[in-house]
Amino acid sequence: MLDPKHGAQTRTAPARPYPRGRAVLYPSASIAAATSLVLFIASLAMLDAERYAKGANITTFGDALWWAMSTVTTVGYGDRYPVSGQGRFIAGGLMLAGIALLGIVTASLASWLIDKVRAVEEHAQAATRADVAALTAEIRALRQELVLNEGEKIPAAPMAIT
Repeated sequence: MLDPKHGAQTRTAPARPYPRGRAVLYPSASIAAATSLVLFIASLAMLDAERYAKGANITTFGDALWWAMSTVTTVGYGDRYPVSGQGRFIAGGLMLAGIALLGIVTASLASWLIDKVRAVEEHAQAATRADVAALTAEIRALRQELVLNEGEKIPAAPMAIT
């Protein structure tokens, strides 16, 4: 878009698909739902893989859910662990999902912080532009006053003797 006064190119901000400040609300609900779904599915899959395995220590849904929560958060206490090949494969998938979910949470938080900082910067820039416009107007007024008083001699200020 061209600025009609100066002919310079101006930038316009893209429209936001959501109101400012609500950027984290919708993704966080989605992340919580996705995490719950991943935990539930991984728990069921682990229980199916480990329930009747020889030497298994994940034999109830509660055990499987505890294992899934400690694995997805990358804590991994070691009190529950898969012993079958299928269980270990599920564990690897859940570990990758946990790392991905933590990355999404971190990215969402960073995006929210950047939006907050950008809003503060935009406000500060608007105030600075207003100050510059006021100073420019004052300088114009002073220049006009100098032009009008150009013929008059202005006495010099007395010098202080120290």
